[in-house]
Amino acid sequence: MKTTTPPRVTRHIQRLIEKVVPGGQPVNLTVQPEAGAVVNECFPNVEAKIASAGGRMQCGWQIWEWPQVMVEAEFHAVWVSPEGQFVEITPKPHGEATILFVPDARRSYTGIAVDNVRMPVRDDLLICHFIKASEAIVQVMNRGECASQYGHVSVPAHEIEPLMMAQSFLGQSISSGLRDHDPCLCGSGGKYKRCHGRSFELAFGQQQ
Repeated sequence: MKTTTPPRVTRHIQRLIEKVVPGGQPVNLTVQPEAGAVVNECFPNVEAKIASAGGRMQCGWQIWEWPQVMVEAEFHAVWVSPEGQFVEITPKPHGEATILFVPDARRSYTGIAVDNVRMPVRDDLLICHFIKASEAIVQVMNRGECASQYGHVSVPAHEIEPLMMAQSFLGQSISSGLRDHDPCLCGSGGKYKRCHGRSFELAFGQQQ
């Protein structure tokens, strides 16, 4: 599974933008990594840049796309230069050269983790369960004081490992082109929705 910067604003992306920032206007920004900036650490990166060069932080949402599967909004920050220019200074995990960013004037960085907002591109139980697994992992990883911790976070293995295994299984299934009515990836011969789909539905229901 690999999400990336969407090449254009589709109707699914527009729906996602409207959900996170009603009336929001997306902008394409060139990635200009700052020396010493760390992947996935936009807030400390921007704070360090402000300390050295002035300017301010602009919070908003970075939009990602898993083509034909889902779209995703990640709470994000870019640096605003003293001249008022938005600059993306955080390097990307897969070397993306541009990002699609939606400024959100209502939000500010408080040090508390904010989960991504995910929306499926098509109606499929596998995708629904993948999103639920991803949300459940974030809930476990950011429970209590963990929500304000950076770097490695220690959580009980019996809580996180089954969710990570489920997410991996679902990601592999989707990447293989399987749909919920196809034979389950486990090799049982039964359709996913009647095989692992049933157990995941029960497990994720208990996570609510």
